[in-house]
Amino acid sequence: MKSQTQANPASLRPEQTNQGLPRPAETESLEQLVEQAAEAAPLPAEALPEDLADVRSSGFSLRDKFLNFKSLASFGIAFAILGLAFWRADINLAEMWQQILQTNLWLYSAGFIVFYGLFPIRAWRWRIILRSAGFEVDSPQSRKNWSGIAALSEFIGLSWFANCVVPAKLGDAYRGYLVKKNGNASFSRTLGTIFAERIVDMIVLFGMLVVSGLLVFQGHLNSWTEKLFIIGIVFTILLVIGLMSMRYLSPLIRRALPQRFHDFYARFEEGTLSSFRPSRLPILLILTIIVWLGESMRLFFVIEAMGGLGLSLSAIIFVALASSLLTAVPALPGGLGLVEVGIAGVMMLFSVGQTTSTAVAFLDRIINYWSIVILGLVLYLFSKRK
Repeated sequence: MKSQTQANPASLRPEQTNQGLPRPAETESLEQLVEQAAEAAPLPAEALPEDLADVRSSGFSLRDKFLNFKSLASFGIAFAILGLAFWRADINLAEMWQQILQTNLWLYSAGFIVFYGLFPIRAWRWRIILRSAGFEVDSPQSRKNWSGIAALSEFIGLSWFANCVVPAKLGDAYRGYLVKKNGNASFSRTLGTIFAERIVDMIVLFGMLVVSGLLVFQGHLNSWTEKLFIIGIVFTILLVIGLMSMRYLSPLIRRALPQRFHDFYARFEEGTLSSFRPSRLPILLILTIIVWLGESMRLFFVIEAMGGLGLSLSAIIFVALASSLLTAVPALPGGLGLVEVGIAGVMMLFSVGQTTSTAVAFLDRIINYWSIVILGLVLYLFSKRK
């Protein structure tokens, strides 16, 4: 399929050429976006995938999605996991609070700086992927409206906020919608670039996790670590299978899909496969390694702020990457519950006490979860691009 970017909106959705639809730039909500995608063959909400049916019926209102049953249930599960972990573990809350109060604030602040300093790097990486997929990102108008590093960083921040307050990784769909709204670009092709980004993330994350694990445990893995590796292998294999299926089984996939979804899938597939330009893979891999090393340095500064705890850098990298792997579970918003238990559990493999491990998990999640909820809400309220 021929690459299309800032072209005539009708050319991005040929099936809608004669439907009298508004220009994408005039689209005000994700509800209208999904309605337009199905306009050529209207179908009831129950015939759509569940999340798309929700979007079509209510629009992408984070308030509505946060207050619906699925989101509240996911938070209930997350807090139940945390409550069960506290109940089963031997945690001295008074001692944990004292350890938190003794945290070196300068080193802890460095963790915040490293974490938020990664957003422009993530935006730069995504910009490279978008360019590889044929999006017009270099024109002055594009840079001003949506493709500049600041704008893409804003989109990522808003999508992370959405992922922290609603389950099912709907923040990724929201990121695609933001490009659609501000860049007059194909929603489905944009989702393809985000999927490509996830594939690169998972492959590099798992590779670094294996290397750090082998360095730390010197080949002697316990049952808990083996299970963690199995989770990583499963996620990675599923993503690779999805990518290879697009590449080699595209006709079969399209034949299995209802006719009304063919154009949507074709653009999604194009956005995904065209993101992997061989000439740009080295820089994508380098930037992704920098991102995950940065995530590890965030945890490094948190642990250093608590006195170091006698952990080596390779051990800290292993803990950080293992906890990041758990955020990929879509059932819980931002991995809430699982990540906290994961950080504490992995640290205990290195003979760190339960109380101290829990304090580290609490402080780290203030940076990479609760600060996103707070700052993301401010960004969502005042953003002109949302």
